[in-house]
Amino acid sequence: MDNTDKAGKSYWDQNWENRQLPQAVDPRAKGLTHYVNRKFHEFFRETFAQMDTKGMRILEIGCARSQWLPYFAKEFGFRVCGLDYSDRGCQQARQILAEEGVEGEVVCSDLFCPPRSMLAAFDVVVSFGVVEHFENTAGCLKALSEFLKPGGLAITSIPNLTGLIGYIQKVVNREVFDVHVPLDDRALVANHEPNLHVLSCRYFLIVNWNVINIENLERKVSYRVGVRLRSWMSNGFWILEKFAPIFKPNRLTSPYINCVARRPCV
Repeated sequence: MDNTDKAGKSYWDQNWENRQLPQAVDPRAKGLTHYVNRKFHEFFRETFAQMDTKGMRILEIGCARSQWLPYFAKEFGFRVCGLDYSDRGCQQARQILAEEGVEGEVVCSDLFCPPRSMLAAFDVVVSFGVVEHFENTAGCLKALSEFLKPGGLAITSIPNLTGLIGYIQKVVNREVFDVHVPLDDRALVANHEPNLHVLSCRYFLIVNWNVINIENLERKVSYRVGVRLRSWMSNGFWILEKFAPIFKPNRLTSPYINCVARRPCV
C-alpha cells in the first residue's frame, strides 16, 4: 500500500479556506458548548499525570487551524510544534498561536517526508483525526512514531466510524465517509504494533453527534434543522451523563477512540 491521504491536499486546502478561525481550547470555559474540550482536558491530565511536561517538546501532526497547540503550551508548559501539509491550514495555526501570545513552530511538510531535524526530536506526538485517512494505517503510525524520542508518547484520537456515527455519516454525506478508513479499538491497537507499545486504547465519551459532517446540505433548509438536532441530542446526553451517569463509552455510540502508546527505548 502507498501512503496517500484518501482526502488529499486540495480537499484540506479547500476545507480551511474562508472559514472563521476557531478559538484556542480553554478547559475552564463554561457551558455545554465546551463540554467536549473539558472532557479531553481530563483525558490529557490523566495521560500526563506522571510526567513533568514543563519544557518537553510536543508535536501535533495534522495541526491545521490547531486549537490545541496553545492549550498544550499554557496548560502543561510544553514547547509546541505543529506539522501539516496544507499551506492555508498552517497559516491559520500560526495565526491562532500569535493571537494567544504563544511561541511555537508550525512546519508545512508531508508527514512522510519531514525535515530530518524533526525525527526522534519530540517527547510527545499527538494527532486528532489523522491516521484514519490513510489506507496504510500502520505505515502512517510508523511514520508518526519516528518523530518520537525513545520512550516518547504517541497520543492518537480518531472518530469512531464503526459505530452509529459512521453509519449516519455514510447515509447523510457518503463523500466524507469515503475519505476515512473505519477502525475500531482492536484495529487501532493492531496498527500501532510493532513500532509502538500500546498503553491504553479506549472509546471516549458517550456521544457527540456534532462530529457528523453535513456540510453537503449547507444550502438546503434541512441543514439548519440538522445542525440544531445534532446539538440538542448531544446536549441532552451530556446533561444526563452529569446528573445520572448510567452510560459508559462504548463501541456503538462513542464518537472517538483515544489511544496512548510508547515508543520503545531500544
